[in-house]
Amino acid sequence: MKPKILIVDDDVKIARMLEMALRDDYQVVSAHQPKRALELFHSGDFDLVLTDIKMPELSGFDILRAVKETNPAIEVILLTGETPDKAEPAVKALQSGAHDYLLKPVRIKELKETIQSALSNQRRQLEDKRHLQELIRLAYTDYLTGLSNRHNFESQFKLEFERSDRYERPLSCMILDIDDFKRINDAFGHRTGDQVLKQIGTLILNNFRSSDLKCRYGGEEFVLLIPEADHEVAMTVAEKLRRIVCREIFTFTESPFQVTASVGVATCWRRNFKSASDLIHAADLALIKAKREGKNCVRVYASLSLHESHSPAPAKG
Repeated sequence: MKPKILIVDDDVKIARMLEMALRDDYQVVSAHQPKRALELFHSGDFDLVLTDIKMPELSGFDILRAVKETNPAIEVILLTGETPDKAEPAVKALQSGAHDYLLKPVRIKELKETIQSALSNQRRQLEDKRHLQELIRLAYTDYLTGLSNRHNFESQFKLEFERSDRYERPLSCMILDIDDFKRINDAFGHRTGDQVLKQIGTLILNNFRSSDLKCRYGGEEFVLLIPEADHEVAMTVAEKLRRIVCREIFTFTESPFQVTASVGVATCWRRNFKSASDLIHAADLALIKAKREGKNCVRVYASLSLHESHSPAPAKG
């Protein structure tokens, strides 16, 4: 698709001349009234604005300011017919964020070269921004599953714990561990094991709220942190998590197989834990209990005998 350019000039003849000169290479929209030009700009998806400086009601600098406040990535080229002292307005234009400043009458070849330079600069900036965003994403997410990595999770966990403590709101933490995961690696290889982890990560991403923190905690362990969830809600969610994993069929090998999972749960409520570290440690202790009591079940750290979820015997892989 051709780049889209907005031309703003109160001289109708100049605006039409510029439009005719550029329309073979670009999508071009022109406006003769600055206020109307801004209306068009806000309703359209423009890549570049070409504007005269001296106009009634609004100047080219006003147009430039409005464009940059809306989207700094959009390039602006300023035009002027005032030649006696061009240094001062040129400096002002560049300091205000314009890509360049051209004198009238504009030479079309020079204008096209300047537009190409502006659009190339824009593409570089957008690519740099995308690259930075990707680096940030990689720094915060687990490379295999797309869930939060442990480092990012722990910093977010601390903030959620502090909020829960400050406002005395419940916060539940659960740790899921895939039962006998080593057997999968031994039987099918580590690549298949990675595919299992990746598929489980996708299940967790797709089946729980965006407000819940989801983390691959390490190896075959996953953590789900649920704000505003008391014991009962946590048990329901933990059982849902266990069942989702147990019902999934993995088809990476000639013989499709299933896995089971154990889940440990702990709930922070009315300052029963002193720190986020204590809360996740409690969930880990509950997980250990689930493993000891046959796996493929949910166990809760407090009053364990009153909050057990009895599950069917482990499914065969």
